[in-house]
Amino acid sequence: MQVSRRQAMALAGLGTANLLGSPTVAQSRQKVVMGQPSEGFIYLPIYVARTKCFFEEEGLNAEVITFSKGGAEALAAVLGGQSDIYVGSPSVQLRAQEKRQPVQSFAAVQTQFGSDLVLSADAAKKIDLANLKDPKAKAAALKGMTIAVAGPGSLTDLMVRHIAVFGGLNPDRDVTITPIGGGGSMLAAFGQKRIDGYALSAPTSTTGIERFGGAMLFDFARGEYPPFADILFYTLIARNDWIKGKSELAQKVVRGLWKGLRYMKSNPDEAREAVRPFFTQVPKTEFDLAWKLTLPSFRDNPRIEENGMLKDYKFLEEGEQKPVTVPIADSYTNAVVDAVAPSMN
Repeated sequence: MQVSRRQAMALAGLGTANLLGSPTVAQSRQKVVMGQPSEGFIYLPIYVARTKCFFEEEGLNAEVITFSKGGAEALAAVLGGQSDIYVGSPSVQLRAQEKRQPVQSFAAVQTQFGSDLVLSADAAKKIDLANLKDPKAKAAALKGMTIAVAGPGSLTDLMVRHIAVFGGLNPDRDVTITPIGGGGSMLAAFGQKRIDGYALSAPTSTTGIERFGGAMLFDFARGEYPPFADILFYTLIARNDWIKGKSELAQKVVRGLWKGLRYMKSNPDEAREAVRPFFTQVPKTEFDLAWKLTLPSFRDNPRIEENGMLKDYKFLEEGEQKPVTVPIADSYTNAVVDAVAPSMN
């Protein structure tokens, strides 16, 4: 989200006023820095927790940094000590662990696949998408299409390749996968009918539906694509020594996240409005559709399920044609979630 100079000054003034009015409270808050590789509906419970002051209720001063170069940069900041937590894909973590980097997932954020594959109205009509029910038939229908992804080797690239293989296609021969960059470039190409579809998360995905009449190949949020159903898509990731050495701080972060997840489920309308300030440039109809389609991809608690993590292993192995060598027991811990659970019951 872009913040104007005037808005920044106003926020700074408000922060100063709060600091002057409540010096004891401000000084007692513990700072925690969270890094994320993008902005989007993947981070809904984080946005809710920030707006509803759930982190502040835990005595935290939560700073969120968006890293423009993606997950690898965000995780590197955690390893280098510039940030405490990487909010991102376990796939990035797993490859880092193979290089002996001591990191682990310690809370679930999103538990269904968070990106979408949107087809143009023409492409959807050509394959009779509305009447395709079998997942393999849907995947096979990508044959001959041009699909835009964020970049080579990105999650969106691996996703399209995975779907193609699932449908019995050769992703390098039967589908034209075009790295095109961010959402703006994708929507421009989509609107000009230079591509048949694109892969990205909401709200960019739902813009293609609402504004251009596109359609999702699969409803990932509801587990419609079997290989990705209940995948552990995004988690809180930190260094092992931070998780153990800063256990109290980690618990406060998880409790704030948990409150955000629970609030989304118990008060969906209020939670939607809590997220709205982060996406003021998205038209309301597109924003509301994005919320409706994305909400089912989140649970009401951050416990990590082993089956969900194993699906990350399989996604990586099938997408990159390379095994994941990290023992499953080393990939995650529920120790922090378990410590917080009694206070959330």
